[in-house]
Amino acid sequence: MYKKIIIVLVIIVLCCGCINTKKVEKKKKKKVDVEYEEKYKDLNNTPISFYSGSDGGLIKITKINKKLVPFEDIGIFQIYPSNEEVIGLSSGFGNSFYNEWMKYNTNNNLKIGFNIKFKDNDEEISYNILNPSNCMDKWEYVMNYLYDDYANRGKGFYSHIEENEYNENTLFTSIKIQSNDKALNIKDKIVVTVFTYDSDDDFLDGEYRGNSSSTLTICLNDEC
Repeated sequence: MYKKIIIVLVIIVLCCGCINTKKVEKKKKKKVDVEYEEKYKDLNNTPISFYSGSDGGLIKITKINKKLVPFEDIGIFQIYPSNEEVIGLSSGFGNSFYNEWMKYNTNNNLKIGFNIKFKDNDEEISYNILNPSNCMDKWEYVMNYLYDDYANRGKGFYSHIEENEYNENTLFTSIKIQSNDKALNIKDKIVVTVFTYDSDDDFLDGEYRGNSSSTLTICLNDEC
């Protein structure tokens, strides 16, 4: 009888120890996760903004008004590594972009990406464009096309970047956004963010969290 009681007590003690160990492990893991989040610090302060213009000069844009018509362009927006309101270009857009970009990308580790946000009724849709294949995401709402003006400098006409053309030297210097058949479902506005990043830790739960970004709001009504 006593042996049975002792065996039962030993089993209870061991089980409690396992449970406590699991609790400690969970606490440790939570502590590590918190410490990881607290340690994140983005040292990339590259300026980046949306612009409208030509080879003669650029004007910074942060908001436009647009009535969406399916299968028509919403706009073509140029990207430039600056936060200045007006930029004069002396060597054409493609060359000027490259020269300015290389001032910040001396280690050749920076990349340019985009985020598109909008609502379909109460559903909030958010996705990143980090390469040409991402342009197909949510294609039923808006169609996105990326351009490399530096690679095509001197050409009068050129097409958007295809996935099989994309490589480590590709620059995203312009983005075209076009309405598709479900565009009329979008409520109030489309928010487009351009950002620069150097590693995966610049994203948390799929959202960019670094310092280098700028936003363009496409207002679909007067209340935007």
